[in-house]
Amino acid sequence: MVHRKMFPADGGYNISVASEQMRDGKWLAVATITHSTETSQRSVDLPVPTERFDSDVEAERFALDAAKAWIERNVPADEVVRQ
Repeated sequence: MVHRKMFPADGGYNISVASEQMRDGKWLAVATITHSTETSQRSVDLPVPTERFDSDVEAERFALDAAKAWIERNVPADEVVRQ
């Protein structure tokens, strides 16, 4: 079963996380970052990680942290309005 959640992030970004339990019982999660303006929407799919976790919560946290780190590295500071 796949679990999907959406999280707001700084600068008007949203992070979508999908987590899934693998056949071996471990969990994997991936993240997509979206940013909307008045005229468009940009989506960035982060690479699928190789890390597996014992719980859905751990996998979700890993993907969310990776997405927040991507935003910090790739969005100019003057464009990010902290929430």
